[in-house]
Amino acid sequence: MDNTAKGGAVALLLGVPTSIALVNIGILLVLIGWFLSGRWRWKFDVIRRNPITLPAVLLSALVLIGITYTDAPRAYLGHHLYVYSKLPLMLMLLTLFHDPRWQRRGLLAFVAGSVITVASTYANIWFTVPWSDSNNQGFGVSHHVFNDYIAQGLAMSFFTALAVVIALDARRPSLRWAWALVAALTVFSITHLLQGRTGQVVLLAMFCALAWVAPPARWRVRVLALVVLAMGVLFLSSPLLRERVAEVLTDLAQYTEAGVLTTSTGFRLEMWKNAMEMFLLSPLWGHGTASYRVLSELIYTDPGVCSVSCFHPHNQFLFLAVEFGVFGLVFYVMLMQRALAAAFKLGPRYRNLLVAFLAILFVDSFINGPFWVTTERHLFASVLPLLMAGWRPPGLPGHQPLVPEPAA
Repeated sequence: MDNTAKGGAVALLLGVPTSIALVNIGILLVLIGWFLSGRWRWKFDVIRRNPITLPAVLLSALVLIGITYTDAPRAYLGHHLYVYSKLPLMLMLLTLFHDPRWQRRGLLAFVAGSVITVASTYANIWFTVPWSDSNNQGFGVSHHVFNDYIAQGLAMSFFTALAVVIALDARRPSLRWAWALVAALTVFSITHLLQGRTGQVVLLAMFCALAWVAPPARWRVRVLALVVLAMGVLFLSSPLLRERVAEVLTDLAQYTEAGVLTTSTGFRLEMWKNAMEMFLLSPLWGHGTASYRVLSELIYTDPGVCSVSCFHPHNQFLFLAVEFGVFGLVFYVMLMQRALAAAFKLGPRYRNLLVAFLAILFVDSFINGPFWVTTERHLFASVLPLLMAGWRPPGLPGHQPLVPEPAA
């Protein structure tokens, strides 16, 4: 049963960039195997010592407490409980990836799924790929494959970080250049072959974070400047990217001048404004679990607008603040802060990966719902515990970095 649960966790990581069905199968195997495998004292010790456990438990408690004072109907509450069940799932994954061998297998599964996605993205330029969500041949159009283009951009941004880190760690020049090529191809797929702007924004944030922690201190400013220069070149060379940036500026002008809500930028600005007003009405405890949807339905009476704006405000910070007040906001920030602090107790490979991943999570939290949207929460609720599973409490016997420093 323990191997069943661990195999399910690996299948979950393979499915994150490729298949929601595989994700669901993996989660089912995790639940069955984890609860039937026993070893409760060991599991409890692993979970309680991990830095992300406290904020994950506190957020889960807020969801349950929020049921007592919300006006949301039972159907809305049930959906919220299902979505936020990924928080305790994260704690289960901490135990399943605690063994470095299974942690590497989880990373390898994510790599395999990401390679399939990148290869399918490029194939979609010239051929009709049967399993692709988009069937747009040629350049200048979106080529998202298994998930929506936002989720693919997020997952491929982390895969880019993974490819870069592996290239930096490689001792053989041939292997180093091979992974550098993989990273370059993945970056091009995000900037030139995906419609969404989210992947491009988080890609820049990820590279900036990686440039700050990966090189020696004396090289950081130069590497950061090189990252900015490279992104500028990509911007100039990508008609799709330039078009999307110009569209943001146009949408912003239309919203500020005439209140136009027919664009994604206009919708977001309006949702953020209304969500902030909701939060200020009850800043301490919020309005309770699933309350955002109830309050939004009173504001967005048009069914078309409500289909976009009534489920979440496309900002994870505001979403939690509306429903759980300042406590929800603080506990969510605590989740990222504790993970960031723990990153510098890991070996260089997992430190760099975790910092890059947290940069993606942080930026995406301002413009989407990383722990709410289906495809996004699968990514963040699985990769975060995968990277955090190697953390060991300092001072305990046998404590050592997960990946030793490379030999000089």
